[in-house]
Amino acid sequence: MKGIYLLLISFVLVILGHGQNEFDVLRYSSNDFYGDARFNAMGGSFGALGANMSSLSINPGGIGVYKSSDFSFTPAFHYNFTESMTPSGGNDFDGKLNFHFGNIGLVGNFKSAGSWESVSFAIGYNRTANYSSRISIKSTTDHSFLDTYVGELNATGGIIEDEIGNAFPFSANLGYQAYLVNPTFPDSLLYNHVLDSSKNITQITNYQTKGGSGEMYFAFGGNYSDKLYLGALIGIPTVRYVYDRTYIETPDETDTLLNSFSVNDFVKTSGTGINLKLGLIYKVVDWFRIGAAFHTPTVYALTDNYETTLNSEFKDGSTYSVSSPYGSFDYIVTTPYRFISSASFVIGEYGVINGDYEIVDYSSAYLREDKSFGSSGADFSTENQNIRNNFQLTQNIRIGTEWRLDPFRIRAGYRYLGDPINDQFSVNNNANIYSLGFGIKQDEYYFDMAYALKTSKTQSSIVAEHNEFADVNLKDHHISFTLGFRF
Repeated sequence: MKGIYLLLISFVLVILGHGQNEFDVLRYSSNDFYGDARFNAMGGSFGALGANMSSLSINPGGIGVYKSSDFSFTPAFHYNFTESMTPSGGNDFDGKLNFHFGNIGLVGNFKSAGSWESVSFAIGYNRTANYSSRISIKSTTDHSFLDTYVGELNATGGIIEDEIGNAFPFSANLGYQAYLVNPTFPDSLLYNHVLDSSKNITQITNYQTKGGSGEMYFAFGGNYSDKLYLGALIGIPTVRYVYDRTYIETPDETDTLLNSFSVNDFVKTSGTGINLKLGLIYKVVDWFRIGAAFHTPTVYALTDNYETTLNSEFKDGSTYSVSSPYGSFDYIVTTPYRFISSASFVIGEYGVINGDYEIVDYSSAYLREDKSFGSSGADFSTENQNIRNNFQLTQNIRIGTEWRLDPFRIRAGYRYLGDPINDQFSVNNNANIYSLGFGIKQDEYYFDMAYALKTSKTQSSIVAEHNEFADVNLKDHHISFTLGFRF
């Protein structure tokens, strides 16, 4: 049982079968908060500094710090490198490169009257998570994946052949139609498979995920007496997540008629959400500021589209390819609230240091069916109870600094992302992000560059039902460039 739990708490583990579960909620609740290059270089630590478009997604009070209008955009590259290790001694490497925009936005700053020094409005987009990865795993086993199909068919004393397609359209029926699973004898209600006596079977598992999440936002705020900076943000986050897994078995024995078979699972998730963020920054003295922000839960309306395809090849040259029906399901994910407190030190004209402390209560998230287009009667009470039992309140820390050598800027940062899974499990899912960068700032324009390295560990499923998994080390390299104009 412990090994199965280890499989489940992988951040890269996706839907087993095609059911939505608590780990879908975890995926869309976890944000790295990438954006423009200055923000990335300083570890995303801007909660008490402000005047940065990406920082508005963390503390919208930062919009009040602006003293001029601003436009910027940020192309970025993300490379995910993975190393997998199996109990049988397999060691494989893989990686995936993708391009995206980390930030694009416009802030309009307008002078005001009385105690209000200015008011500002903003519209923009910030990248909040990257899902792009590729994992390759090679291993051996004495237990074929086909055992799971046979277990389904024989679970309740067997099933007649004519009912397999309706009862197991996404699983055992594929093996049956591809002649991998057969009755034990004619007209039998019980089944076995073609690798039933095989040993030392070679397994190859290839995971590929694509996409990311980002937040389009509308923000407004103001500067009161050059002491108090207030802001609010309406966020419209979007999700695009593609999961493509291919699993291949090749028997090592000569007494089977099978060369190999493969199973491909494809899932595409897309949707949109909404949230509200409130924040403030207060200048205690010229050299010290504090900040605070609150994020309401994001409510996502998501759709999963999914399909499974099985291919088999026999030694007599015959091949079979069978696909499941194309499935679709609509559901709603409500993510946790967030609370951020911040402090910054302004060291004259030389530099700044900022620290953010963030609390995220993952146990407050939940999952339910979207009944806008009718109901299938899905009940997520078990998944929601698992969220309450297995997820926990998490603490994240961001620290960043910038030093000025006019017209140049030198920056560095660090982020610690706490483990959302509670202590009853023995795998640590926290992550560390190290970053640095530089920039050139002039009165009317600026150019920034940043590099960030995220390191984490996880475990990925080979065959969950057999408690077979691989340890995976992940390294995410993120390079971003920002060009901005002030006016």
